[in-house]
Amino acid sequence: MDVSYLYTFHEVAKSGSYTQTAEELGYAQSSVTAQIKKLEEHYQVKLFERVGRKMRLTQPGEQLHAYISDMIKLLDEADATLRKDTNLKGTIRIGTGETVAAYYITPYIKALKENHPELRIRLESGQCQNLIGGTIDGAYDVTILLDRLQRHPDLKTVPIRQEEMVMIAPPHHPFTKLATLELEKLAEETLILTEEGCSYRVLFEQILSEENIQAKSIISFSSLEAIKQCVADNLGIALLPRIAVERDVQSNRVAIVPFKHPIPIYMQVVYQKRKWMSVPLKQFISLLGDKK
Repeated sequence: MDVSYLYTFHEVAKSGSYTQTAEELGYAQSSVTAQIKKLEEHYQVKLFERVGRKMRLTQPGEQLHAYISDMIKLLDEADATLRKDTNLKGTIRIGTGETVAAYYITPYIKALKENHPELRIRLESGQCQNLIGGTIDGAYDVTILLDRLQRHPDLKTVPIRQEEMVMIAPPHHPFTKLATLELEKLAEETLILTEEGCSYRVLFEQILSEENIQAKSIISFSSLEAIKQCVADNLGIALLPRIAVERDVQSNRVAIVPFKHPIPIYMQVVYQKRKWMSVPLKQFISLLGDKK
């Protein structure tokens, strides 16, 4: 049996789509369909069933997937161990949030690509709880989070650095003239927050709840750029990581308010404790750790 069929099966099981698998592996969709059909003929079972727009594993398909997942890990490990060339191939799947993707991670991905031009890197953005679940399930090889330090029995957490959270307001807002912004003052303001479930929004709301403080109104966006634009347009104030607002502060688009309530947010790398670490993955984590 052609080993490539196993990789195709594994990719369809992960994506739930023949079309997406074809795009990922560089095949025609008909080739993906043919490979799955040959596997079904070989094992004399149906491996997938269509549910809505997705292809879902059947019970025999789930059994085969467990075996093939282990086989692919071993094949990838052998490939990386035995190869003599430094230009390693394969795929690294990285999960992260919008803030990290937009304001932090790109130089490190660029450096990794320069070392391994043929390496495929899949960067997927999501909310913290989904990223953690994806890491545990193996959807991501490694996840870079901006959150409280993660503690999970199946995961290894490598802290990179603590990130400073800052309150931003329009440059001429009265809060910018205060020596310290007390929490009580937030009851007079409109807060512009990230989407529900965002790690630092959750921590900020916990602080407000503990002090029985309720903002005059709340505006919520999933886009950090939209939040900063609303602040610049004097629609309210926002709490964001400093790395996301540095350029806006330098250009006087927004100003930092002296908000002194610590929110323990860390840049951190998270991966499965039992995960086999390929050479590119080790290099990537090393790059993140070296440039704190």
